[in-house]
Amino acid sequence: MTRVIRILSLSSVLMACGGSEPSGGDPDRGPIEDILSFEERVSWPGMDQASGRVLLSLRGFSNGEQIGYWFLGFGARRTDDAFFFCREGDEACPLDQHQRLNWDRLVGHPIFTRIPGDPEFSPFWQMWVVRVPEDFEPDSVKTIETLDRLAQAGEVSADRFILDFDRIFEEYVGPREVVLHCALVLAGTELSENGLTLVDGKLDILRLQRQLGWFEGRRVEFVDFSFSEGVFPAANDSDSRAETRVANVYIMWRSCDVEPRPAICDVPGYANPTMRPVSERGLGQDVTGNGDPFDTNNVFGATRCRRTSPLEIPYSPLWGPQAVTVAPERALVDTYGDLARSEVQSSEDISDAVAQGEAPPPTVMMEDETGNPVPGNEGRVLFDCPFSVAEDFVPYPCEANE
Repeated sequence: MTRVIRILSLSSVLMACGGSEPSGGDPDRGPIEDILSFEERVSWPGMDQASGRVLLSLRGFSNGEQIGYWFLGFGARRTDDAFFFCREGDEACPLDQHQRLNWDRLVGHPIFTRIPGDPEFSPFWQMWVVRVPEDFEPDSVKTIETLDRLAQAGEVSADRFILDFDRIFEEYVGPREVVLHCALVLAGTELSENGLTLVDGKLDILRLQRQLGWFEGRRVEFVDFSFSEGVFPAANDSDSRAETRVANVYIMWRSCDVEPRPAICDVPGYANPTMRPVSERGLGQDVTGNGDPFDTNNVFGATRCRRTSPLEIPYSPLWGPQAVTVAPERALVDTYGDLARSEVQSSEDISDAVAQGEAPPPTVMMEDETGNPVPGNEGRVLFDCPFSVAEDFVPYPCEANE
């Protein structure tokens, strides 16, 4: 069930985007890649490989089980505006019954107001719904300037989308502004292991799709994570605009000043001589010997529909890392080179290690896994890491997955 708050004008958004009123319609100005320099492309997520640009999949833990996730880079709590078009009176738009973008009912493609590399860019979007008449031609509006002109003329209405989230686990959330996770990518960018069978052979991964959007009249592709995550309520401390909730991810570390000295302390090339992350991405080394550098002992506090501790924040693709320095007596991925033999696979395992004197309490990380500070977020590091899910998974209601 949703309710909509009418916004009289898009003038504030228009001014933020630096636009002015056009006198005509919006032509298709071509793909965004046509105007990006090599340096600007670096700001877009993914790594260039022989097969093309790829968003890498990593492995970690949550709730005592192995999980896969994509590392999209560093994130921020702030949201940007994204506008989705729906016919007047269509209550099945913009979301379906599982809180996913309903592409069968959406009219054309959304307009985004920033792209990677822009100041204050965020892959987390405050959703607006643009209600259009029956004779509206899909994708005829491709810029925020034209949208503002039509809204002020009364030809369309543009409203911040409010969704009644009711409860999330034990917390009553109620009606909130909606935050959506869409990763803008260069054309053809692929998610690694997208739609493949997991390494243990138990599940098939849901294949997520790239969709088309618009930015200043140019075509831009994005990965729609609503099919694996649904949508999210604005954080409790949101003020003038919606901000993204932050969940906990625990990064396991080894101290190199203890006996027996952990073997990963002898891995060359790491900046900090006294500490090592138990993460092949952080080390840049294949610790498990399985032929790829994508294994970690990172522990995420919750999945979309489950958390082992009521103290954990519900799932969000935006994660605030906390460091846990684990004594060599407790096995991690680096001990045997095997994820399955790690003795820390949940936040409860971390609490047990702390209780047994094998780790101090977690501390908020101000640097990334490679030991480098990251600007923004008041000095705190935040990771954008959406999970892969089973092919038959639905993000809402969680009971449908049982």
